[in-house]
Amino acid sequence: MDYSTSGVLAILVILVVLIVVTVPVRRKPTLRRIAAYARLPHIVGRTVESDRRLHISLGQAGLGGEGTMIALAAAELAYQLARRAAVGDQSPLVSTGETSAVPLAQDALRRAYYARGLRTRYNPSGARWYPAGGRALAFAAALSAMQGDERIGGNVLAGTYGAELALVMTSASRMNIPTVAVSDRIDGQAVAYAMTGLPLIGEEVFVSTAYLEDDASSARVALTMDVLRYLLIGVMLFILILSVRG
Repeated sequence: MDYSTSGVLAILVILVVLIVVTVPVRRKPTLRRIAAYARLPHIVGRTVESDRRLHISLGQAGLGGEGTMIALAAAELAYQLARRAAVGDQSPLVSTGETSAVPLAQDALRRAYYARGLRTRYNPSGARWYPAGGRALAFAAALSAMQGDERIGGNVLAGTYGAELALVMTSASRMNIPTVAVSDRIDGQAVAYAMTGLPLIGEEVFVSTAYLEDDASSARVALTMDVLRYLLIGVMLFILILSVRG
């Protein structure tokens, strides 16, 4: 059996496993626990109760490039959180360093207020653009200063960040602002993992709807991603064992 035939059979087996695992699930399945998603509702609730503003940032992620997928996922996460925070007196903020992501930020806020039936309270200025361009440190400095000026009660930093993320998180730590962070860059993800007890790791940012909304179809997608992850790990271990055995 050649490699191409083996590859086709492997794909068929994976598809069959996914159908068997996910299709019979009619109700919302039980998902693995992700500490950040379990904590986010509490952060939003505390922010609203303390009459402060929730801040969600897309970082340098924008549309039309490598950051398109993370920008869309971060915008959906922003919507889910802004919808919860919209009931408070202080409107949530969504920041970005990319002009192409400004419409995403505004749309996330608009959908959040519309979903709550609070159309008159929607203000497009809640989407903030900090024109740092390629100067990531300038963007991080702007976010650090903004946390005190805007009386931020919680940060969710989901998007494209590098090592400059440490500047924002250090500022948040000094002001005792709880922060959840995730980046599509290795250096940014490393900073998020080291400096917060609430990191989202890798593709976990793409399943925000499954964890923050009672939606069975989204939960099945998250379950499918987990199954694929474990299958991939199994294949990698199998290849490693074959390599060790010569």
